[in-house]
Amino acid sequence: MHEFRTLLAKYLRENHWTQQHLAGLLDADQATVSRWLSGRVQMGGETLSKLISIVPDEQKSVLLESFLRDHIPDGCDYLVNLSAVGGDKARLKPNPAAEPEFPKTMDPQLKRRLVFFSNMAMKSPDIRKLIDVVYKLASKGKA
Repeated sequence: MHEFRTLLAKYLRENHWTQQHLAGLLDADQATVSRWLSGRVQMGGETLSKLISIVPDEQKSVLLESFLRDHIPDGCDYLVNLSAVGGDKARLKPNPAAEPEFPKTMDPQLKRRLVFFSNMAMKSPDIRKLIDVVYKLASKGKA
């Protein structure tokens, strides 16, 4: 679950970069970089974009993929296929094996509307946060 921060720390070591050096490149402070690496704070999207723009092409998609993977709620990784495409792209697509099962008698138009609504709802950060909370509570209930 902490693949991104592990890869980022490895990248810093391999390139002999200090936290201070990375902080300067990303217009952040060293304490913030330390928090990213420890997992106390997650890197924001704007900072991630800056990071992706400064790393070599062969590292871009790997870092982006790991960042996205870390944001998939526990127990839900089977719902998507995620892979590095190359450069600064990673592909995130629904896993067809995880398609919801609807009753056979359900109207096809209603099925399409439910899927459309679900996809739109998932784009909202507030709804994503709510779903994350629900998944976490459900996971605790199973334990």
